[in-house]
Amino acid sequence: MSELHVLTTGEAARYCGVNFRTVIRWIERGQLKAYKLPGRGDHRICVEDFVGFLRDNSMPVPSELAAASRKVLLLASDPELTAAGRQALQQVGCDVEVAGDSFVAGTLMAGCKPALMVIDANLVGVNGFQILDHLRSRSEYANVRVVVIAPAGERDQQRWLNAGADALVAHPGERSELAAKVKLLLEV
Repeated sequence: MSELHVLTTGEAARYCGVNFRTVIRWIERGQLKAYKLPGRGDHRICVEDFVGFLRDNSMPVPSELAAASRKVLLLASDPELTAAGRQALQQVGCDVEVAGDSFVAGTLMAGCKPALMVIDANLVGVNGFQILDHLRSRSEYANVRVVVIAPAGERDQQRWLNAGADALVAHPGERSELAAKVKLLLEV
């Protein structure tokens, strides 16, 4: 079982340079996702949610927390694309999980809580737009960045961006392009 990395309101406050009561207000207003412990009701904040909050508010991400946000889920069934994508992502320091279908992708999303998802637009039997719509409609995935690998010159490129993709990468393309986009989105 993977270890859940969480912060107290006091730890989050120290990272932001504010009073812990400010962090509690962010939580109560729905700006920062957290959960309450039974008993006293103290709040705990998942590191991934905290890093997303910092990025959404243009606040600096401490280097010790940035490492926790380097998890990437690659949704692709093409063996060549999977191998090339995994290698490119690992070269920029990402921890990569691979899913060959939407069921496995959903399981991995819940379990490994990736900071970024790479979707192959040509995935057989899967509507990538439905996956993207699902991600964007769920608050727990609001901070997940999405890169779509689409064929060069595909007519749906603008549609992907309108649906909520953060970036597009041409396929077949240079692995360095994927690495550069991921590095920029994760600020690795």
